[in-house]
Amino acid sequence: MNTTADLATQYQTTGASERIGYGVTVQARVKGHFYLDLSGLVRHIGYQETTTISTTTIAILNGSTYPSTTATSTHEDTRARLIEIPVLVRYYGTGKRPNSPRWFLEAGGAYRLANGIRTSTDTTDASDVNTCCTFTAAVPKNSNSEGLVVGAGLQFKDEFGIKVVPEFRYTRWIRPIFENLTTVTNDNQIEGDISLTF
Repeated sequence: MNTTADLATQYQTTGASERIGYGVTVQARVKGHFYLDLSGLVRHIGYQETTTISTTTIAILNGSTYPSTTATSTHEDTRARLIEIPVLVRYYGTGKRPNSPRWFLEAGGAYRLANGIRTSTDTTDASDVNTCCTFTAAVPKNSNSEGLVVGAGLQFKDEFGIKVVPEFRYTRWIRPIFENLTTVTNDNQIEGDISLTF
């Protein structure tokens, strides 16, 4: 009887990031229609990565083949906190009426820092026995990154002086936080923000 064995490794990653973040923002007039906007934002990101190793053994006996496949898998669940600090220059346009919303365009840069990384890893052997868990935190490819930001929005002001500022921003991050096989942090970030200022 002759026996051969083949190994195949499969990686699969699914995102587990939260869609809602929070933070504070301050704005100061520089000159004319130009303002400086500084924010501190907190976001929570995460991913689940499964590594499956399949072993196929083929036995040949009297000219007949007898394949047998077993698999072991490792499941990693990682979560992290991102602190983002955008620094933007805003240009405000004037509305057609005194109380109409003010539109603005903005551009600038951002700094991102990853911390609070938590990882849980469990394994399932070829007999389908699960072993849980180890808690060694995943090591990011880059613990920080810089980004380029552009955006646009409106500023509404009520009779009490409270300003509601909805806006859309696009950020292009220079370096990914996590990058390993099928796990890659997205370099492109599109977000909708709502700020309350006084």
